[in-house]
Amino acid sequence: MRLTTFIICLLAPMIIFGQTERKKGPIEIINPPVSQDRFIFELHNDMFLEIPGNMDIRPWSPGVNAHIMYDYPLGKSVMSFAWGYGFSSFNLHTNGEFERDGLSPDEFVRFYPFPENYEYKKNKVSANFLEIPIEFRLRTRGDRPFKMSVGGKVGYLVNIHTKTRDDDGKRKFYQVPEINRWRYGVVGRIGIGRWSLFSFYSVSTFLLPDKGVELNPLTIGLSIALI
Repeated sequence: MRLTTFIICLLAPMIIFGQTERKKGPIEIINPPVSQDRFIFELHNDMFLEIPGNMDIRPWSPGVNAHIMYDYPLGKSVMSFAWGYGFSSFNLHTNGEFERDGLSPDEFVRFYPFPENYEYKKNKVSANFLEIPIEFRLRTRGDRPFKMSVGGKVGYLVNIHTKTRDDDGKRKFYQVPEINRWRYGVVGRIGIGRWSLFSFYSVSTFLLPDKGVELNPLTIGLSIALI
């Protein structure tokens, strides 16, 4: 009898503890966040936020971006920080060209449309930048996560040229007077899965401040995360 009582007293806490643990239910395992959106390709339409009255911009002026990003999840949250480097091409189809105003003492750069009797097939200015983007990202969990990011980027102009094609052929010029070689601004992106809509607004002006007509580039487009 004493032996039986001793065994019952010994096993009772283990039985009670096991029942208590079972009442808690299974423990949910949450996988830690992983880096995503590390190579981004973007196709966008380029424009200026405000344009002079004599400037016409073609409704579709396509440009491209490509960025390699380093994504760092912030703990176990849905937030992350990312930075990277890449290339951006800003292209604008217009009805004229930028020239210095020879009548002004400081040779202020203005936009001059082509004469009305001049017929051309294509006229564009193309500016290519090396860039460093920085983003704060929100990304839900799942196979098709909702994604949103805000940040900015700074770029340095590595090439600019104008190209005009008419009945006489094609002409290229690798210079725009008083061009601003630095570009910086804010960028936002929102989407689901690999696809997102994005927009970039350049706080810096296309031409140097006080050297030319004030124009702020604006791009709106579609981005895909390939990796």
